[in-house]
This record gives sequence, C-alpha cells and structure tokens, in this order.
Amino acid sequence: ATLDVKDMFFMIPLQEHNKAQFAFTWKGIQYTFNRLPQGYKHSSTIAHNTLAKVLTEISSPPGVTIYQYIDDILVGGENSEEVRHTMENVQEKLTALGLDIPPSKCQGPAQEVKFLGVWWIRGAVSIPPDTLEEIEHGQNPSNKKELQQVLETLGYWRKHIPGFSIIARPLYNLLRKGKSWEWTKQHETALELLIRELRLFQQLGPLHPTDP
Repeated sequence: ATLDVKDMFFMIPLQEHNKAQFAFTWKGIQYTFNRLPQGYKHSSTIAHNTLAKVLTEISSPPGVTIYQYIDDILVGGENSEEVRHTMENVQEKLTALGLDIPPSKCQGPAQEVKFLGVWWIRGAVSIPPDTLEEIEHGQNPSNKKELQQVLETLGYWRKHIPGFSIIARPLYNLLRKGKSWEWTKQHETALELLIRELRLFQQLGPLHPTDP
C-alpha cells in the first residue's frame, strides 16, 4: 500500500532563529519563508528526516515494513489486513499532526502498486507499462540534446539492461565534445538493442531487503 503527503515541505515550520537563512528580496522588499521551502540545498533531507522520525513512532506487526522517501510512503507485508491496519495507523498519525493525505494519492493494499515511478509486483521491481510504451514508441534522436535525454531515460532503468554501458558506448561516443552529429545504422542498432533488452528484462526480483 502507498500514500503521499501533500505539500510536505510547507507543513514543516521554520524556527524563528533560522528564518533569516531563507530570506530573499523581491521588488526591493525583503521577505523570508515561515515554512520549509522546496528547492533549497538541504530541504529534501530535512523533509525526509522529519517524516522519518514520525514514522519510527508508529508500531507495525513483525511482517510489515514501512518504507519512505521524502513524502512518499510504502507499507509492505505478506498479510493484506496487517498492511491495511498499518496504513490506517500511518494516516491517522500524520493527519493528527496536520498533514494532508489526499485519498487520490493512496493505493492498496494490493499485489501491484506504483511507488517512486516503479511498478512493484509481488515484491519484484518492474518498469511501468506506460513508461515502457513511451520509450518504445519514441522517435530516433535528431541531435545531441535529444540523444542525451534518451540516454538519461534509459540510464535510469539500466539495471534492466544487461551490458548497458557496452551496448550504449556508440551512443555516448556520439556525445563527445567536438564530435559532429551523424546518426548512423550503428547508433540505430544500439538504441534498438537497448530498448529490446529493456522489454525483455522489464521485471526484476523479487528483492531481498538485506541484499545490497
């Protein structure tokens, strides 16, 4: 089961003696934030640690684990009722603190949920079908900027592509400084192979929580 805290950053008040660190000037007038703003260097870390501290106060059955990344929370376990009960405890705790949990951002309990852009299926990690379809139906890049974007997307899923660095080498070579743009059959073949491997190894797992 998953849930998402709405406007997590703005739910964290700044202490009075820290507000000066977040001061800014607009139209000649100086302002400061009263709540933790997004985009600052350590904002994500502060938000993550603040919520993590709250979640440690929530008890859960031995077979249930609460995972968290900043404002995204996943509750996993073997028993759906235990997962549901734990999820409800999380919602009650956060709501009592004034945090907003939109029902539309809650999923499960279910065998399949989307969390952090990844499709989790019975403990296994899978690329979401819509993401894979978008990659498969994308056009060949027509310049270095477009190629860089394609490689960034594929690189995010490189665990699903055995030999990624070897297959993608011709594409990265094309991005070298001073290298003129010339899309050849070699580059097209490399891109097609990367996408084919991505489809073949769409699902990985199941994951073991203690493995690296």
